[in-house]
Amino acid sequence: MRNIGDGSSETSSHMFYFSQDTMASIDHDVEGLLDRLVSFSSHSLHQIDLEEYFLIVKELGKGGYGKVFLAKDRKTDHRMALKVMDKNRTSQESFLREFSISFLLSSHPNIIGCCGTAFTTTDYFVFAQELAPVGDLFSLIIPNVGIPEDAVKRCAVQISNALEFIADKGLVHMDMKPENILVFDRECHCIKLTDFGFAGVKGTVIRTKVGSIPFMAPEMCTMTMSDGLTIDDSLDVWAFGVLIYCLLTGESPWQVAMTNDEEYKSFVVWQNSVKMDSPPEAWSKVPTGIRRMFIDLLAINYTKRSQSVEVLKYMSESWKEETPDSATRKEDENSIESSSSVQPISVTSTVSNMSCLLSTEASESQTEMTLEPQQDNMVETPIMFDK
Repeated sequence: MRNIGDGSSETSSHMFYFSQDTMASIDHDVEGLLDRLVSFSSHSLHQIDLEEYFLIVKELGKGGYGKVFLAKDRKTDHRMALKVMDKNRTSQESFLREFSISFLLSSHPNIIGCCGTAFTTTDYFVFAQELAPVGDLFSLIIPNVGIPEDAVKRCAVQISNALEFIADKGLVHMDMKPENILVFDRECHCIKLTDFGFAGVKGTVIRTKVGSIPFMAPEMCTMTMSDGLTIDDSLDVWAFGVLIYCLLTGESPWQVAMTNDEEYKSFVVWQNSVKMDSPPEAWSKVPTGIRRMFIDLLAINYTKRSQSVEVLKYMSESWKEETPDSATRKEDENSIESSSSVQPISVTSTVSNMSCLLSTEASESQTEMTLEPQQDNMVETPIMFDK
């Protein structure tokens, strides 16, 4: 079993800004909507000198397609996260599509806030997001322990709400994992889903596997280029089920959802037998009262998979099994909550005279990123950019 632990007004007039009224007036067809947003934003995408407007304080994460920086608006002093994508590794259309999806969904309280501003530098495409003070959910998971039960339940409710909202918009996230959940306080009273670099429109066909392997649904794992796969929100539901297991146990239930993985194979046998009292070893760690929840979230046949809101039916159940070593586990879990809490914050920032919500993280679009812990008292040493 895999261990989880392993300013000027002139420039501002050129910057791109989406209003909710603009979006509401656009065709409701999702694909058409995105095409129009991308086309509209491409005409307003202007090159700036990043150093003129932002103090780049620290690198928060990096991946094959770019980086995420902690930055401060030089005029307002507000902090934000700048998602920076290398022009040599990503196309303008891909960048603008991710930017458009991020902004389209950012009105939800459990989806990271996205500034309605996108621009370029000599070498990069850039957009700004809301800054999460704690980091990502992965950083809170204790190997072989997970996080406290109450925190898991709070995460499950908030993520299910976000996924329901995304699905209602006709979209699928496609890369659900702890690294893509941003945390605003260490007890997880406020968490937000981020990184829409892989997001797709429901009903469209893809021919390339996307996402993180341990969280991929079996139909994604076995997809062939010739047959392709029709994007469906059940892909997010599957990853959501795996994510909850990881939060509860501090482990992944399997390496990959294919029958050559013995742990996955034993899960398939158990699911087909529907004997809740005889689970394979990995699932014996899950209390009997919520095993049906996992069976429904992780139905092998995607047409039988439940909706993410299924978890709401199980809030009164115990989600962590009481075992002889529970005391030790609770000590480890409590180490999360004993740390000084950072209260949820909502910052309103002006980027060159434009009001916007801004953010942190981003597992970089088409890659996994490792975020460094964020500290409020960090020394603000400027990073030279495009020099």
